[in-house]
Amino acid sequence: MMTGLEGLVVLLFALGIALVVIELLMPGFGLAGGLGILSLIAGVVLAAQVVSPVVLTLIIAIALVIIAGMLVWIYKSATRGGRVSRLLLLRTKTGKEEGYSSISDSKDLIGLEGIAATNLRPTGTGDFQGKKIDVVTEGEFIPKGSPIQITDVEGFRIIVKKLDSK
Repeated sequence: MMTGLEGLVVLLFALGIALVVIELLMPGFGLAGGLGILSLIAGVVLAAQVVSPVVLTLIIAIALVIIAGMLVWIYKSATRGGRVSRLLLLRTKTGKEEGYSSISDSKDLIGLEGIAATNLRPTGTGDFQGKKIDVVTEGEFIPKGSPIQITDVEGFRIIVKKLDSK
């Protein structure tokens, strides 16, 4: 029959193991893991007053084996199609072939001619067939109203050069 102190030791060990496992499953700020470790330490301190050192060592070893076993189970479950990996990992793809794109493809703008709507030093705005577009030069200053042409598109950067006046 268990006394109140022995029951408290068992409760502290069970709570400590449960909280450490929760921390392993749902990592966050470490609150569950920290409380679990404190609970295990309190259980060891109380158990040291109730049981012999050999039994205490056995209890600590069992708790460590349970935690290690749960860690191995979580690792196996989190890799290669396990239950945890199905919950945590995104399976859908968001590539170009699925119709997703982070930037618009503006390569068709190359060669388009327009007018500098603002001073380009080296960035500014160009007016291309009534459409205002943010542009950048290769470093030179282009005054407002100058004829410009789009020479290249690198991601979001639309590069222009000044056209010679005719």
